[in-house]
Amino acid sequence: MDKSQSLKVDKTLIELLREQLDTPFSTTDIRDLYIPRVPDGQRPEHNLLRKYIYKELLRLESAGLVERHGESRGRGCQFIFCPERSVVTLEAKPSPFENSGPNVEPTMDIDTQRALQEELSQRKIELVASIGEAEEYQRLYNKYPALRGAVKEQCLESRERSTKLLGQLRAVETVISKIGTPS
Repeated sequence: MDKSQSLKVDKTLIELLREQLDTPFSTTDIRDLYIPRVPDGQRPEHNLLRKYIYKELLRLESAGLVERHGESRGRGCQFIFCPERSVVTLEAKPSPFENSGPNVEPTMDIDTQRALQEELSQRKIELVASIGEAEEYQRLYNKYPALRGAVKEQCLESRERSTKLLGQLRAVETVISKIGTPS
């Protein structure tokens, strides 16, 4: 075997694949086994992790370390880990979902999490109201031409407020997703 060819792969994924040796598995199966191995405050969103695993499986497939099971294609596609059929060796690298060291972002305490979720809900309500207001000004603007001068300014202000609220909503969502949630 030519040991000069190696492929760096997430260490957690390697462990899971070795456990699945000669057993067909799907991306979702591996994701469900992977999630509990990530510390609570660092767990990624399920869909993000599934996509990450699928991308890694495609890399492993092109290296000959993973094969599709039968004629499996598309959603629910199954793979088989078969390292003995490849000349490529696996080299473990840290999982991107397990941060360690001084640069780890702290996880939120439950009170902060609740407060941010409340802010997020409030921003969503305000955004929907502001969009509704802008739409109503637009309707009045179009229906009553005599009001155009009076309504146009309010419509533009309402749209601007909607844009600002959307930015605030996205900021709160980003904070929640980047720092993590306690489980």
